[in-house]
Amino acid sequence: MALILYLHILAACAWIGGSIVLFGLGLFIKDKSVQHTVYSVIGPFYGYFETVWLVILIATGLTLANHYNLLAMVGKSENDLSTLITLKIILVIFLSVVTLIHLFIAFTTHTKNRTYSQNLLSRGSSLAIFLLNLLILWVAMNIRTLL
Repeated sequence: MALILYLHILAACAWIGGSIVLFGLGLFIKDKSVQHTVYSVIGPFYGYFETVWLVILIATGLTLANHYNLLAMVGKSENDLSTLITLKIILVIFLSVVTLIHLFIAFTTHTKNRTYSQNLLSRGSSLAIFLLNLLILWVAMNIRTLL
């Protein structure tokens, strides 16, 4: 289980770290042409890279939850741990859906001009991914404390 936990933490570092870097690039690169160039070069690589880490993160998370009998607590509110486990799973599902929306827009509009709604959805999902990552990390730290 130590290797699975190691892979889970490594995947979390790659997933959350990459998200923070790209979110920061969007905030600090003000020149739209430079921003477009940066994202068009690193965007596709990042999409595949992060997808792999997210799959590893979910797989190792489910493996760990199963090993520690945490999946049996889902949907129950008997104690703080069961509430946090349920919350984390709900947040991860929501994060996965938002990520799929973001990736769909990113890959279908790569090298093309986005419509206003595509741009809004892309930026909104990027912000949601960033915030959900921070929230999931906070919940995970609280779960680990209770274990």
